[in-house]
Amino acid sequence: MNLFSHWTPGDFSREAAEFCALAQESYGLDLDYSPDTLKQLEDLLREKFNPGSADDNAALIVSIGCYVGEVIIRSHGGGWRADEELFHSPAVVIEGKLQTRTFPLSRVWRRFEYGEEQSLVSYYGEVRRTLAQL
Repeated sequence: MNLFSHWTPGDFSREAAEFCALAQESYGLDLDYSPDTLKQLEDLLREKFNPGSADDNAALIVSIGCYVGEVIIRSHGGGWRADEELFHSPAVVIEGKLQTRTFPLSRVWRRFEYGEEQSLVSYYGEVRRTLAQL
């Protein structure tokens, strides 16, 4: 079951904006949706959250995932899709020669669960390299 099927693209964008405010207030991070801010998020996750903590941070995972998705959208175009029953996590869909889907909330969950080997900076690099090949 897709828990986000009722969300609109604007809901994901609002969640990302709310995370930016939380990040500023709680952690002193100034997030501007640029790819460079993903390093700041990596530093925060390394310092404050241990691997294996995904189940304890579900709401934060959604918020950070929305922010990461917005970084991708603002850098490469595309938009949110959450209405497809085939997927259990919202996707960022980028139209091009081929339609490309990436799943930022899933990647953030893996970052919380498995640690730095699932880096958000590396994820963004993977997305960028995939798009360059299309």
